[in-house]
Formats: sequence, structure tokens, C-alpha cells
Amino acid sequence: MKIATVTIDGQISQLEIEVQGIPTSIRGQYTTRLRQAKNELTRYRKIHKESLSTLALADFIPGTKGGGSVGTTDDPFDERSNRTRLLAGAEILEDGSRRIAESTRIAFETEAYGAHILKGLRGQREQIDNARDTVSRHSSPL
Repeated sequence: MKIATVTIDGQISQLEIEVQGIPTSIRGQYTTRLRQAKNELTRYRKIHKESLSTLALADFIPGTKGGGSVGTTDDPFDERSNRTRLLAGAEILEDGSRRIAESTRIAFETEAYGAHILKGLRGQREQIDNARDTVSRHSSPL
């Protein structure tokens, strides 16, 4: 869990940096999406933490009060419900990771499009400069 959290935090930090490089005319939509991703991650972490807090460590250690094996408690569905909640929390975290990965992919694609546009604009600027120089050379008196 710690490694995944560090990876996700790193991806979010990278996204924050990438969003700063997006032109201001379209930056708002990506800033909003990044903020939503961060909020979802916070929500998923909270859900995961709550899921873990409902499961005591003793539930997983054989010979302790919680049992640690199927069928040692009076309520056989309790352990299954705990596992179900844990699996649901894990699914939610995986979904958040997928969403963050998708956001990262979109940010990189946006960066590539922006670079392509800037390259095209640079070429157009050079053409305009060359045309202006040509016109100024031909319009000057001989």
C-alpha cells in the first residue's frame, strides 16, 4: 500500500507540473480534472483507511481472539464481510489508480499536441518574417 501511495503521489505531482505547462486557454479543464482526481484519491484513501480500521490485526493471526482461520468465530459471515469490504476498498483504490493513469496519459497527449501546435506556429512565424523581409527588400528604392 505504501509503495502504491508513493507512486500515485508522484504521478499527481507530475500531473501538477504538466498542467502548469498547458496553455492558459485550456488549462482550466485540466486543472479541474486534476483537482477531481486528487479529491477522489483522498476519498479512496479514507475509505481504505476505514476498511483497515474495521479489521483488527488479531483477525488475521491464528490463535488470537479474532481467530485467523475460517470457522473459528461464532459468526462465519463476519470474516467474509470483512474480506468483502477489504476487497471493495482495494477495488476502489485500483479504480482510482486507473483514473490517475488515464489522467496522466491525457496530460502527456495534451503536452504532445501543444508541442506540435507550437512547432507549427514557429514555422508560420518564420514564413511571415521571411515574407516581410522580402516585401521590405522589394519596396525599398533602388
